Amino acid sequence: MAARRVHELGALSWRLAGQWRVGVAGLGSGLAAGGTVQGCRGYVCVQSPRSPLFTSPHTGLTPLSAGCRGYRTGWRGQEEGREGRRGWGVMVAVGGALGVIHSMNYVLGEQKTEEEETQVPVGGVQLTLYQYKTCPFCSKVRAFLDYHQLPHEIVEVNPVMRKEIKFSSYRKVPILLANAGCPIQLNDSSVIISAMKTFIISKQKSLEEIVSYYPTIKTDEKGKAVTEYQNRYWLMLDEQETKQVYASKEAQTEEMKWRRWVDDWLVHLISPNVYRSPGEALSSFDYIVREGNFGSVEGLFAKYVGAAAMFFIGKRLKKRHNLQDDVRQDLYKAADTWVKAVGKDKKFLGGSEPNLADLAVYGVLRVMEGLKAFDDMMANTKIKPWYQRMTNAIQEKAALH
Repeated sequence: MAARRVHELGALSWRLAGQWRVGVAGLGSGLAAGGTVQGCRGYVCVQSPRSPLFTSPHTGLTPLSAGCRGYRTGWRGQEEGREGRRGWGVMVAVGGALGVIHSMNYVLGEQKTEEEETQVPVGGVQLTLYQYKTCPFCSKVRAFLDYHQLPHEIVEVNPVMRKEIKFSSYRKVPILLANAGCPIQLNDSSVIISAMKTFIISKQKSLEEIVSYYPTIKTDEKGKAVTEYQNRYWLMLDEQETKQVYASKEAQTEEMKWRRWVDDWLVHLISPNVYRSPGEALSSFDYIVREGNFGSVEGLFAKYVGAAAMFFIGKRLKKRHNLQDDVRQDLYKAADTWVKAVGKDKKFLGGSEPNLADLAVYGVLRVMEGLKAFDDMMANTKIKPWYQRMTNAIQEKAALH
């Protein structure tokens, strides 16, 4: 077993080493040539428009794949003797690649997806969430499930091998498997939330029927086939049911507007802020590795080499999204913009209770807890009272369950 694991690591090392030049080129030129950032769509993915999508409905960095099946690895050549520095080169390549792969999946893994067919395993528990704990899109779904007291099992996915989701051709997270008479797989964080909220309210529709209201549209983006989810911010309710949820049409429109704002803007501020300096990048990766599902070797490389890679990627993301030189200012502005939207006379945007926009903002910001960016945001904006109310509201709901 140990020999087999060594062989697998050697194969993985050589495959990633062979692609690392492409990855580094992606850092230096892919973004500059118009690469885009995507979200876990739903933490950070960056990709050159000339290279295929990596794994998320948010665009990703240059494609680096962690699997080794079907590839020549050069393992035998390594056994026959390489210079010592070649071994170190491979280690750096593996570490950087693992760090980039991991970050691509964690930071923004879910905006536009490659065209894929969904496969659903038979059986399973009532609700199972496949996630990366520090992914803001996954955190957003967890906040929703916890607040609405929906029992669910959590499966932490290894961001490199992703064996936990081998049942699905959809290779992003979050994925929610629901067993409501028949097993149903829901993809995309906003679709998951909208569909499940509709299911909670509507007593006349099956979950299978509800999911059918969120079709996909196949489009072509710079020569690549991508799939967009439609109606992701809509609850599929009749007029009477809608009145149960929203006090007015304006309230419904406002909720949808701010949910979209979370996906289109707020989430893109996370990575440039948590990777703002080498020290912050290392601290962030220490947290990510500690909370994630990593092997010991993967975790070691991801923490140190990945942190270095993401520091430079954070700089590229800042330029890509036209952020200020001090990216904290954009984070502060976003936090205060949200507080202003909530208003002085309401506890939450939803009024006396959080609505889906409240839960989305909270879920995304929550992934920074314990990091310097989060502490700075709390100290330099007016968001702390609202954030504490959200924390209390979710904890109170959880205590009732």
